[in-house]
Amino acid sequence: MYKKPDLNGPLARLRENAAAWKANFARLTSREGMDQDSYAWPIARMEERDDLAKQIVEDFGTIDAEMSKRWIIDSAAPSAWTIDRLTDEQIAAAKADWPELGMFADSTIRQVADVLGIRMVRSMAKEAVRRTPGVLAVLEDRAKDRLSE
Repeated sequence: MYKKPDLNGPLARLRENAAAWKANFARLTSREGMDQDSYAWPIARMEERDDLAKQIVEDFGTIDAEMSKRWIIDSAAPSAWTIDRLTDEQIAAAKADWPELGMFADSTIRQVADVLGIRMVRSMAKEAVRRTPGVLAVLEDRAKDRLSE
């Protein structure tokens, strides 16, 4: 079954390093601790920014590499965003409450619900029910055309 990748670490480090970058920039642009005749202080601050920039790029690369492998249905997200997997009883209860889910197999409902949530599965089923008459009409017309040939 699909398991979301753990991107919490890279995201947390990205937030920390971005905040440190902003703080470093604020200190760099202030006159605090800077001698009027010395460039040593700004150069030291710039070196700190280089280290922060390197970490930001590495963490962004980690996140980008994982997300680049994914499509919409199995989108990468931090593991904290995962949805609790549905039990068989919960799927049965949802199907009893929302009859439109009956058009999908339980395995399909479970896979999509694990990624998007059961309400999104219901929304997809409702949309499919609304569009079914039009789709069936097109298929029927095509079948008639093939028979007439």
